[in-house]
Amino acid sequence: MPKFFSRLSYSFGNEDWNTEKKALDIKPSDRVVCITASGDRPLHILSEECAHVTAVDANKIQNHLLHLKAAAMQRFDFDHYLSFLGASEDHHRLHSLQALVREMSHETVQFWKSHKHLVQKGVLYQGATEIFLMRFSPLLHVLRPQKIRRLFSISHLDEQREFIKKEWDTFLWRKSFDLALNPFLSKVVLKDPGLYFNIGTSIKAGTYVYSRMNNSLNHYLAQENPLISLIFKGKVGSKAYPPYLQEATVRRIKGQLDRLTVETSDISTFLEKSPRDSFDCYSLSDVASYITHEEFIRMLRGIRHSARPGARVSIRQFLSSHPLPPDLDDWFERDHDLEQELEKEDRCFVYRFMVGRVK
Repeated sequence: MPKFFSRLSYSFGNEDWNTEKKALDIKPSDRVVCITASGDRPLHILSEECAHVTAVDANKIQNHLLHLKAAAMQRFDFDHYLSFLGASEDHHRLHSLQALVREMSHETVQFWKSHKHLVQKGVLYQGATEIFLMRFSPLLHVLRPQKIRRLFSISHLDEQREFIKKEWDTFLWRKSFDLALNPFLSKVVLKDPGLYFNIGTSIKAGTYVYSRMNNSLNHYLAQENPLISLIFKGKVGSKAYPPYLQEATVRRIKGQLDRLTVETSDISTFLEKSPRDSFDCYSLSDVASYITHEEFIRMLRGIRHSARPGARVSIRQFLSSHPLPPDLDDWFERDHDLEQELEKEDRCFVYRFMVGRVK
């Protein structure tokens, strides 16, 4: 796993902010702690009025990416911001990078200067996961070119549901997911430990992902889903842009960027070192997929140590199955109804939720 924490692993971000926002219920006085990852999560949190956001990641490269996105958002107009990141064509990104020098720390500036090729190509699609999907999606087009084109041409949900039922959902297509998400293949090719590190014994990865994907396609248009777009097209069109790539949301975020702090640390250590009553909201992504059960319990105890009374917690789990231990039941009240609601609504269809409040 050391290599995973010393590379740019995620650069676009595909978690659904709408469900995360519902889970956190952020108030103007709230202090929020979150995982940095691609940088979209802390930026999305800043689209809501809040007191402060602390973004934490064990991988400092992910933090460098957040600093770059925030600096570009602050310095450039909206169209320039999109083109610099890689959402549209831009032949002058290295020149634009020079304009951001005063907006970032010396360490972050030096990192991007030594990785100019990532900036030049557009950082949105330069994470290891995004590069893999850009290379993988053409294979899917070879397997079913007409069906994929048809899927993304549909603009009415009823029509898409009919298409999924009659043409898309086939036996061979279902079986292909079992092959593609074989733990050994995922480990060797994608090198993302979150795909195989803590797979629950009752979960068959291919069947699980295929079922959840089909459910999503019956509730949301493919052309409006960033994860579906990344899987089948390798890139995301404007109809599926997450909020931090939408002009109205960018205006709100820019007004609160001074409320952002970025820390390089594993989340458990950070929470343990934080003073008591530090945070009102915890947006912890799917860190559970990357840590052992003992480390998961340690993280929960860190939440208990640093939380204000009534703090809201949102944890996603992909293929992991960490339960909440009985001895922690007295301080954390899970909202099972909300968890099920979020799982049905989430456009990033692979996750299950653990959400609730600190008593």
